[in-house]
Amino acid sequence: MRRHTLVEYLVCLLLTVTGTALATTTSVGADSTPLPAALVPPVLVSATRLSDDGAQTRHIVVLDRDEIDRRGASSLAELLGTVPGFDAQTRGPFGTQVDLGMDGGTYSQLVILVDGMRVNDPQTDHHTLNLPLTPADLERVEILHGAASSVHGADAVGGVINLVPRTLRGVHLDVATRRIEDIDGDDAGTGSDIHLRVGAGDADRGITLSGGRLRSDGYRETTDADEDRLFLFGHTELGGGRLSVQGGWQDKQFGARDFYAPFPSREWTEARLASARYERPVGASLASGRVFLRRHTDRFVLIETDPSVYENNHTSWLRGGEAHVRRAAAGGQAVVGGEWTQEEIDSNNLGQHTRNRWGGFVEYGTSRGAWHINAGLRADHQEQTGWEAAPSLSVARRLDEMTRVYASVARSYRAPSFTEFYYSDPNNVGNADLAAERAWQYEIGASSVTAETHVAGAIFLRQENDLVDYARATDTPPWAAQNLGEMRTLGVRVNGARSIGPIDTRLGYTYIDKEQTLASGMQSKYVFSHPRHQTNVTLHHKLPALISAHWQILARERLDPLDDYARVDLLLRRHIEWGEVRLR
Repeated sequence: MRRHTLVEYLVCLLLTVTGTALATTTSVGADSTPLPAALVPPVLVSATRLSDDGAQTRHIVVLDRDEIDRRGASSLAELLGTVPGFDAQTRGPFGTQVDLGMDGGTYSQLVILVDGMRVNDPQTDHHTLNLPLTPADLERVEILHGAASSVHGADAVGGVINLVPRTLRGVHLDVATRRIEDIDGDDAGTGSDIHLRVGAGDADRGITLSGGRLRSDGYRETTDADEDRLFLFGHTELGGGRLSVQGGWQDKQFGARDFYAPFPSREWTEARLASARYERPVGASLASGRVFLRRHTDRFVLIETDPSVYENNHTSWLRGGEAHVRRAAAGGQAVVGGEWTQEEIDSNNLGQHTRNRWGGFVEYGTSRGAWHINAGLRADHQEQTGWEAAPSLSVARRLDEMTRVYASVARSYRAPSFTEFYYSDPNNVGNADLAAERAWQYEIGASSVTAETHVAGAIFLRQENDLVDYARATDTPPWAAQNLGEMRTLGVRVNGARSIGPIDTRLGYTYIDKEQTLASGMQSKYVFSHPRHQTNVTLHHKLPALISAHWQILARERLDPLDDYARVDLLLRRHIEWGEVRLR
């Protein structure tokens, strides 16, 4: 391993005080022993619109509330970056801006959902994780590895992440202060965060309101950050069915030095989202419908003290609706539905553009003895890229009560973003003639679960065509968006969990081999930035004085010229009468 900078070596002091009043929820502390993520009982996840059995034929990870709390992450990027196979590339401290990749895919090849609502930013996926949520707001995180366009349409090439908000009762307050510095002490910064959550209700109806403020002076000049956020989540029984609503707002500004160019830049973003979902039984079927809206604004100035030198202003909208019906059919379950999505941009650089996408889908799943079968087909028509079909087939077999094997094949696609189509500056140039990315993914895997041990492994092959990225002759601007042609990605995932005496131990390893097809003398901006080898180790154990310790060890080996690095993260926590204290 090489010796590097602030990004690789993080020293952080975290003091969190949590107070509760009128609360009936149970906090997780030194005496809690939640199951590893892979052992959490199956739930209806975003791999399928079928019930639980439909999720048994794919590689799915669920982080429940206890597991989220145990990891002690302060941001979504930090939380997801601890999951094996994920690569969270951050700009700025405390998750200011994040490019999240999975299994060797780019940050644009993931679908991000909030309680099933798509939130991918149509301008650029650099902004997709601009969300008014923190890990403390989540009930669980559902992660599907691999292609999922047959369910979710565009962009589900590398996988799907569904962030499910939690419903609270009572008042909960978190206050944190942090300090970061590099290994030599040359760069350092501090930050503080306050987060208030208020909730009331029961299983039939409830509402939770969450708000917070983050302030950071950054770790060097022009890397400061200010963020305000507000999120509302509620549900009620209505007309024989269930209505769920959510809405949120995030406003932040941050120094963007070296984010895109070596200048003292500044950026302001605002994200708003809202959705309503209603489902109810209709005869022997379950009908579900959703409407949603996301609005995002982005202002960027190249030189903070002189905005007239270069300034971009973008406003984007994502709006749409979806409906489907699920019912028993032919010894299994079937889902039929459709979706409409509209993406819009108004920008002084990209211009004004609107594009619509219409899609229809069908899915069928059945269990026959030890066999589970799931098949899906989706067809989408999107302006600019035309028709796309996304079939999928996955099969699993239980060898015994503890062991299963599975195999899957699926086609996926991704439409280029507005930035990839239209953006232009001296260093980056879009391409209005880009074609959509298309991929086939083949995967085989197995898992075995006992009372004390869990082991899972998978091998996958992703064959991609017309992969979109920025490329250029080595060190010769500009970066130009283009279809790179064919690409092959071979990957291996191995995960294990076991209690060794008093220590809860987990291990994850991911290997990615991506065939590089660029011509000699050319370089790509994002496609080859993934780790080639990644190892995750977590250890959880108790200490004297009712203190619990949680270790997270991460090592990444990247392709040249990117740097390898390792990180060790220790979280100490102790319950006190009026809350909990954490030191990190």
